[in-house]
Amino acid sequence: MIQRGLDVKLNVKPIFLGLVHQYYYEGPCRFAKGEALHTEYELIMAQELKQKFFDNVYAHMPDCVNVMEPLYLQCEDDWRMPEAAFREMTKDLDQIDVFLMSGGIARSGILIELAQRTRKPIIQDPVTYADLTAVSAAVKSRGLVSYDHLTWEGVAAQMKALRTRKALQEAQILLAVRFDSNGSKSGNDTFVTLDQVTETFGTTFRFLNIHELMDYMKPIPEGGNYTTPGRLNTPNITKEEIKEAETLADELIAGADDVHIDREQLVKSCKAYVEVKKLLDYHDCCGFTAPCPDLCSTRRVNEDQFTFCLTHSLLNEQGIPSACEYDIDCVLSMLILSSISGKAPFMGNTMPLVYQNGTIRPMKRFSIEDLADVEDLTNLYHTSHSVPNRKLRGINGETAHYGIRHFAYDQGFGAVLRYNFKQDVGQEITLCRLSPDCKKLFIGKGEIVGGGDYDLDNCNGYVVYRVADQEKYFKAQCQVGNHLPLIYGDYARELELLGESLGLELLKV
Repeated sequence: MIQRGLDVKLNVKPIFLGLVHQYYYEGPCRFAKGEALHTEYELIMAQELKQKFFDNVYAHMPDCVNVMEPLYLQCEDDWRMPEAAFREMTKDLDQIDVFLMSGGIARSGILIELAQRTRKPIIQDPVTYADLTAVSAAVKSRGLVSYDHLTWEGVAAQMKALRTRKALQEAQILLAVRFDSNGSKSGNDTFVTLDQVTETFGTTFRFLNIHELMDYMKPIPEGGNYTTPGRLNTPNITKEEIKEAETLADELIAGADDVHIDREQLVKSCKAYVEVKKLLDYHDCCGFTAPCPDLCSTRRVNEDQFTFCLTHSLLNEQGIPSACEYDIDCVLSMLILSSISGKAPFMGNTMPLVYQNGTIRPMKRFSIEDLADVEDLTNLYHTSHSVPNRKLRGINGETAHYGIRHFAYDQGFGAVLRYNFKQDVGQEITLCRLSPDCKKLFIGKGEIVGGGDYDLDNCNGYVVYRVADQEKYFKAQCQVGNHLPLIYGDYARELELLGESLGLELLKV
């Protein structure tokens, strides 16, 4: 089964600790007068405050949160911490990811001991008053986790970050391997070791030999595949699934603004997508990458006449991160972006457009004519690859306008989508990438100023965006690597909270 990062829910347990004094008296633990000093009044107020807290919880929790059954516990002025209260709070402990608490004076000890007993994160009601800082300091000083925010909006952003961390922990990524399971010939900047990834983020990996994958692209022949002779239960594409690919090709052609690939060639790339998605389900994975040059040099993609470009585009727009060039780092970075935003990311070779002598220094896959309407040519960046998608504005939103071209210039195979980034001038974007040593998180922001290569074949199609400081951006990028996946919108705060929860050094630019 494919469990996307978007399918993962953060289980949050709301608990309200109400305070009711048992008698009328005054002194240094009472801050009221008149009827407010009576038990009956406090019983009513506790119920009102409880309801207000629970209403705020439901009003502000994002869709990625599963709000568990709220719990009300009455605390009294005898300062007791009954064991029954802890049993009630921890009844579903194996399911709880975060405790969302509202307490205050005479109740702080309960929050602290709950954190000690469960070692689960504590988040307090942002209007808790002085105990907000006191309990946080007490919890953190004991080596435990407390996340602190002054507003409900801050709490919601924290929940998105923690859900994304959980998605990383639960993710399994399918890696198609040729030479080296840890990297590829063109992906030198991916993770140093996958064991370190699992230890740091919890993500696990499943491996598939690239030649077996290529054999799966055709119905299983008599006697089994060439690489696994005699095995007759391999997950090859079936005749029925080939018909699915043909239907998909017709749908893509019908929905495109312009098509510059033969239907027969488009079907071949659609077959690759259908088979890869089948394998993701077969291996219980939610992300994919395969080596590009490593596989290309076998000449098998030329023989079968497809590329994985369309596969990457179609998977990404469903919230299933899929990256070129066996860039495992990019798969996880895109998982982060799609999980935190609900939008499909775009990845590619990412470089600064260097301004020299009154113009931009020539660079591959860039034409200065595409920026004819841009007056200021400084602090520009450029991302280029043939894997755009139609869901940049929201995975559950409308399908954007697109074109279809081919990758191979001469033979016309390898379907690639085209998206015109020029239509999105002024759009704010957020980029991120984990460092190869799993210790840093790049967080970048930009604003689209143009795009190009919509009408070209091969690995083309790019977006140009302005950053605040190109030199600072470049220096930070050199600590994480080439491909900087991006999403539409500003999600820098959520990414900062994610990085902090993972203990990563933040490279904010």
